[in-house]
Amino acid sequence: MYFKWSTCAVLLLAFTVALFVTLTTDSLNAQEPTPPYDPQQVPVPQQLPVAGLATESYRQNCAPCHGASGDGDGPAGAAADPTVFSDPAVVWERSPAELFFVTKFGRIENLMPPWRNSLSDEQIWQAVYYAWYLHTSEMEVAQGAELYAESCLACHGEEGRGEGREAGAGIPDFSAQELMIHLSQADLAERWREAHPEFGSNWSSGQQKAVLEFVRGFTYQPVWEPFEVSGPGVITGQLVQGTENGPAPQQTAVTLNIYRQADLLTTRSAPVEAGGSFEFKNLPVDEGFYFLAETEHRSVRYTSPILAFSGPDFIEDRTGPERIETSLPVFESTSDPTGILVSRANWIIEHDPGRLLIGQLFTFDNRSDRTFIGIEDDLFDAPVTLVVPLPEGAQEVEIQDGLIGDSYRLRQQILYDTRPVLPGDGSRQIFVRYRVSYPDESARVSFPVPYETELLNVLVADLPGLEAGLSFEGELREPAGQETIQGVLFRRWSAPVSGGSTVQLFLRGLIGAGGRDPRQDREPQLNRELQVAAPPLDVRIPLVFGSVVALVLLVSVVFFLRRERAKSPLTPGQAAARREELIDRIARLDDLHALGELDERSWQRKRASLKSELIEIALAEQATKGDE
Repeated sequence: MYFKWSTCAVLLLAFTVALFVTLTTDSLNAQEPTPPYDPQQVPVPQQLPVAGLATESYRQNCAPCHGASGDGDGPAGAAADPTVFSDPAVVWERSPAELFFVTKFGRIENLMPPWRNSLSDEQIWQAVYYAWYLHTSEMEVAQGAELYAESCLACHGEEGRGEGREAGAGIPDFSAQELMIHLSQADLAERWREAHPEFGSNWSSGQQKAVLEFVRGFTYQPVWEPFEVSGPGVITGQLVQGTENGPAPQQTAVTLNIYRQADLLTTRSAPVEAGGSFEFKNLPVDEGFYFLAETEHRSVRYTSPILAFSGPDFIEDRTGPERIETSLPVFESTSDPTGILVSRANWIIEHDPGRLLIGQLFTFDNRSDRTFIGIEDDLFDAPVTLVVPLPEGAQEVEIQDGLIGDSYRLRQQILYDTRPVLPGDGSRQIFVRYRVSYPDESARVSFPVPYETELLNVLVADLPGLEAGLSFEGELREPAGQETIQGVLFRRWSAPVSGGSTVQLFLRGLIGAGGRDPRQDREPQLNRELQVAAPPLDVRIPLVFGSVVALVLLVSVVFFLRRERAKSPLTPGQAAARREELIDRIARLDDLHALGELDERSWQRKRASLKSELIEIALAEQATKGDE
């Protein structure tokens, strides 16, 4: 069973664009005052928490304050005073149960939101132990394991259950969750000293702590330990040559990546038989597990469709409820760009006083049966595959799926991609955003179009009295219609464009630098509900690149504009009023969710957005106080 759409790259980039929507759509959540710590409110984990399963959850929900490595240096950390999980001294006095309680019920005085309505208890435990692992390391735990084996194993046993060959009565069970979640590392150290101070008395403080970190590992699975999954599922596949008259593939092995939602759990390898077939057995068939077979051919990575045994929005191309058949095509390479074109381009132009904010999404097809690996150029250290010329004056260029200097190069206002373009429709997308300043109340922008473009959609945000004109290949076109999204009215032009031509945009009646946008007087209205907040491997993201993706792109650029406007600080009175409004909206949002009148996905999306704005206001207020 697999998706109707082909490439993983399409899916991942579509999600990345959608992610900006989830971060910025409508508003967020406020809570009752945090209740005092109550151990009775902390449930015992029903299964061993796997820290690695919280990788994506921590990145999205925790890293904005606590930082990617737990250093407390997230973009919102200064206002929130977050716990520094990377500091062993900070974690030393805190039990897992205390961390669970704060995560579940929040600490609103520090802008720590409660996650009880958006994460299950199991997910919270996973997040707690992901945060826990940030203060230790695989090397430290390995050192602790050696010392434990020397001095503790005989009584406490290999699993920490107190079943060693020399165990006596009253040996504690270090794997007992009901005991261990309520003990901090400091508590364990104190019990150690009370029970048998003679053990480890000649160890350094670091060695003693390493042993305690190893002991803690009896109650959770650290990130560095592989996560094994199993089940009755079987995936069989066929390695095929996709290039006409190309040689038979010579690969000897295929790799299977196993995901649970957005998280890569583990990988497996299977041999390729003489006829090109391969097979993976013992796979989980539950909803939420996804699989991606891959191999490498002539230094290019090729993948199967994204596979799953169960879940919504699949087509029934499998031989049984626990069996999937797939194919894994590989292609020969070429340096000939023939066959490369843009099947659809969506350009969104918004404006802020004194500057245009522009987002462009290009969907590239490779209509040949060979992978385009690029053209050598002395200017760059890698062959160039795709080019996106930027208009004169483009500044602060952002690319959604890569970095300049990594897979992209930028030279003389031209963005170059160096990644191969595989055969197929929609095999590559590039989403780029940038600013173009204008000197007064008018702007003229020229967009070079290097590729044959089957359909170009241009949306320009409207303003009272705005005059807007767009010419395709020298011919002035009338707008094809209008779109209203999040309270912003856009004029829309649509037409095919020939490669090597230029699209000209003329605007008069813009807001000059330092002016005031009259649209700021209006509360944004959600004219359309976007159901695109999903993990990177979710099948529900439409990939036809029609109106839905145009809508997603539009909202992402609207966010870009709002983020830039947020840099203009509110007055103290405005900030206080907005803060109270956000808190009230958060409370009402929670009430709706608790009553079952707001679905989980919408609640999480709105909650995240409101929290983000609340933190921005707190940061601004803190900066203002620091200046006084």
